[in-house]
Amino acid sequence: MVSEEMPVVSLARNKNIREAVVSCLDHLNIPDMAGKNVLLKPNVGREAEPRSGINTNPDVVSAIYYYLKKRYNAKFFIGDSPIINTNTQMAFEKSGYSNLLEDKDLHFLDLDEPPPIVKKIPKGKILKEIKLSGYWNDIDYIISIPVLKMHMHTGASLSFKNLKGLIHKRDKITLHHLHAPDIINQIKDSIEKVKELDIAIADLAHLIKPNLVIVDASYVQEGMGPSSGNCVRMDTIIASTNFLAADIIALALTQPEWTLEDVPHLKLISESIQDMPKTQYDIKTIPQNIQEFSKPLEPPPTSITIKYKNVNLIDIDSCSACLSTVFNLLKNNKKFIDENFTPENPLNLAIGKGIKESDLYSDTFLIGNCTSNLEENRTFIKGCAPVESTILRTIKNNLKK
Repeated sequence: MVSEEMPVVSLARNKNIREAVVSCLDHLNIPDMAGKNVLLKPNVGREAEPRSGINTNPDVVSAIYYYLKKRYNAKFFIGDSPIINTNTQMAFEKSGYSNLLEDKDLHFLDLDEPPPIVKKIPKGKILKEIKLSGYWNDIDYIISIPVLKMHMHTGASLSFKNLKGLIHKRDKITLHHLHAPDIINQIKDSIEKVKELDIAIADLAHLIKPNLVIVDASYVQEGMGPSSGNCVRMDTIIASTNFLAADIIALALTQPEWTLEDVPHLKLISESIQDMPKTQYDIKTIPQNIQEFSKPLEPPPTSITIKYKNVNLIDIDSCSACLSTVFNLLKNNKKFIDENFTPENPLNLAIGKGIKESDLYSDTFLIGNCTSNLEENRTFIKGCAPVESTILRTIKNNLKK
């Protein structure tokens, strides 16, 4: 590292997650937030049951809020911008935040509500500007509170990727629709798994930097994240004033065989932002020995057919909304799929903006608006993303023909 001082990452584990939060934050030198407008930014990207490893555990966010409220005379806000066609208030309530939102001193923000603000990113490799939440100029201090989970598109979803929720509405989807083969070719020699999405997320680091990150590893998600993996209980909190340091340590605990190349946006950030750590050995941890926190997780599969032998998913440059919808469709309807499809005669599904005619079989179901240009002579299911019940109904109706 260039900096003489190592970033500090504090860790704590306790079945009483509130005590873990207090212990973890007590060991950090938290930047003063007195008199500031402070945004608590959990990951509440969809409607999901609390403590399922899909959204940030409300018990963790509550503990953080009351810890900070007791110590700092600040104005606290909480908010997120969930996936398309999801009501923000409903997502928070479904995810167990109702009691916390009743606190009169905590102000709820639907980050998509006001008109967006366009911000330039002069140093961006692929993103030169982005529409952020209209609340951007009202916030002085950002606290990223992600849930630790594996992710089919990005390897893992941690504290920096959580800040993608500051992007206004559908502009989040545009990060999945970028096409820059020349830039990809320049980077692939050093980061084999890199995609345009990774570069776009990394570009955001030139614009957005959280003041404090607190990774919720109480209930985490392994495997088919961001929403269809297995929930694993870790009872752990990871916090730092350096977002990349926190993310590196989170990966060291859960994917000890990985390097930053396995989460390309983090590798890109480590190379493009000054004074950022490159490995866990550039980071001071409290406690120094973190082996007791280690919990290797199942990584995201490279192909959905590893788990569903009778499903052929053609996924080229899809977004998380469509991918999550398909995962949930398969997970919730396995009996139906097993009864009607085989490895020799699979259910063929296609998602993503990169799908071409040559990728498809004649009986492929085209899912999502990105595939609409190929709908001639095939079954197209519109939506961004279409709902699970509509996809299932279309498949069932097609079987009756």
